[in-house]
Amino acid sequence: MEAHESPQLGTKAYWVKQATHVVDFFARVSIDREDGGYYTHIDYCGTITNPHEKFLMPTSRQIYGYSTAYMLIGDLRYLELARHGVDFLLGLGPQDGSGLKGHLRYTSEGEVYFVEQLDKSGHLPEDRKDKPVVINEQTYGLTGLIAYYEAIRDDASVPEAEKDNILDTIQRGHAFITRHLLDTTYGGFYDSYDVATGTPVATKSYNSIVYPATSALLDLTRIADGPWRRQICTQIKQLANLFVEHFPDPSTGFIKENFKEDWTPEWRGWQQQPVRKETDEVAEVAGVDEDQAKNFMASIGVAGHNTQGALFLLRVMKLLQEENMLAPEQASFWYWTAQQLVDSMLERAYDPQYGGWHDVFVRETGKKMWHTNKAWWQQEQGLLATGLLALFERGKAGQRYRDATLQTLAFWDRAFIDRELGGDRKEVTLDGSPLLEVPKGDPGKSSYHSVEMARLAIELGLTRLV
Repeated sequence: MEAHESPQLGTKAYWVKQATHVVDFFARVSIDREDGGYYTHIDYCGTITNPHEKFLMPTSRQIYGYSTAYMLIGDLRYLELARHGVDFLLGLGPQDGSGLKGHLRYTSEGEVYFVEQLDKSGHLPEDRKDKPVVINEQTYGLTGLIAYYEAIRDDASVPEAEKDNILDTIQRGHAFITRHLLDTTYGGFYDSYDVATGTPVATKSYNSIVYPATSALLDLTRIADGPWRRQICTQIKQLANLFVEHFPDPSTGFIKENFKEDWTPEWRGWQQQPVRKETDEVAEVAGVDEDQAKNFMASIGVAGHNTQGALFLLRVMKLLQEENMLAPEQASFWYWTAQQLVDSMLERAYDPQYGGWHDVFVRETGKKMWHTNKAWWQQEQGLLATGLLALFERGKAGQRYRDATLQTLAFWDRAFIDRELGGDRKEVTLDGSPLLEVPKGDPGKSSYHSVEMARLAIELGLTRLV
């Protein structure tokens, strides 16, 4: 697109153009016309690098992207592209007699869940047995179906049987996570559930609290009504209350992200790392002696999880106030918590020189971990969080949030939108230079975050900031 044709940054026309630009790239390079669905692994130039693996989350997220693009501009091509993914996800395409196809599985109780990985033809790989299902994969599996149902719900040209089947699958999927992954003792969702043994894995994390709400539950309120809607809103409220109770950590300025079943903090996996080069600083900050500091395992915080947590609270606050389910003093505390998180990240993780948001940090010292690159999805969370606060706040505080929002937007548009080859970049350098070795499509990256950012920017009213 020529420069003079580009819509003004931050206007509705800009966000619509961004959404369609990104999904058009994936439509051009990722559609599997032979076996159905979408390819997962796509390099920087749009070449398929591994046609043999297809993953749940990018499939569902592409369905979300096409469904949203259809709702934004009404082009039936996007609806057909979404349906192409839905058929593969649900195993509705042609059956070849070689076994169960698609990501969808049924429990003996009639609920549904999703398997994470399939081969090109839509079957579970021979060397891969069903493993414990992960909560955020299950809710992201619903993401595309929810958006697709929203797109077709009032379309008279779509058979009622198709609508009913999609809605029924969504309801059964929600029933699965409610029955098997929700902890009725300490609250919140477990990280995963072993279908074979019928037991949850008794840990919790950021992924099991915020992601279920932002990937599915908040979107479910767009299509649910009656007692089902009330149930969803109640679940969302519980998650928000748990977040404000257990996640903020004033001692580091970064939220806690990993917990035991009873909400005792328990850092694990890649989010626990040795930082021996910073022995003196660790000793001072963590309150340990020099010998202890030499073996100190630091906790790794993700900047985008902090801003996304704030955005989550602000979105839930708005929803529950409209539902008359949130007392004023509770809303005030949630808002204050969200503001504190954003302020902390503006101090620690925002880049005032080039714009945009940094990635991972040693929580105890505030230093960047591993690199200074910037990730695409974290720009979405930071931009939307500061944008909402800019709409709420007045005076200098409001101007600070507005400036950060518009600076992030300018950085995003310059660094992440690829107008030469198409699509959006996954990662860029500190100053926004492209990283040609980083793919544009993989198990964690598709069109979703860029399209969701566009949709929420419009719906939440961020167009008023320009």
